[in-house]
Amino acid sequence: MRRLFHHPLQPQSRAIRLLLAEKRLEAEFVLERPWERREQFLALNHAGEVPVLVEDGGLALCGFHPVIEYLEEAYPDAPPAGTPMLGRTAQERGEVRRLIGWFDDKFDREVTRNLLHEKIFKRFIPNAAGAGGGPDSGAIRAGKANIGIHLAYIAWLMERRHWLAGPNLS
Repeated sequence: MRRLFHHPLQPQSRAIRLLLAEKRLEAEFVLERPWERREQFLALNHAGEVPVLVEDGGLALCGFHPVIEYLEEAYPDAPPAGTPMLGRTAQERGEVRRLIGWFDDKFDREVTRNLLHEKIFKRFIPNAAGAGGGPDSGAIRAGKANIGIHLAYIAWLMERRHWLAGPNLS
């Protein structure tokens, strides 16, 4: 059975779980704590990062973008009604990819790292790696301030569209 090595709090892992569900593709979800740097996991992905999708035949795809692109190309006719999740036209695909970039880069840098990393992940990262320890209150304040700006942009998009990236679920 297909396996997705993921962490439930990691946004890219959640997006792939959603894509698998929308395409009605079964998968076993394997919880991976990247900070543990397990040898078995590092053999799949030398970068030691989630998500990693492993197909039945042994094909291992590492990283959010390769996995979503693969799932779109390998399973184009999967439900709902064969709707491509990255968009139907080049323009729609461009907008989906722009927003993916927005959330993967800008939102992650300005919000996720400041809140999720500081308040949750730092508790689990070993201090020996130099990244653990207590939360940085300045980073948390910045994340809280930044999230309002991002939520306002999301609201602006939603007022003008049926779905976040355009006319269809994506």
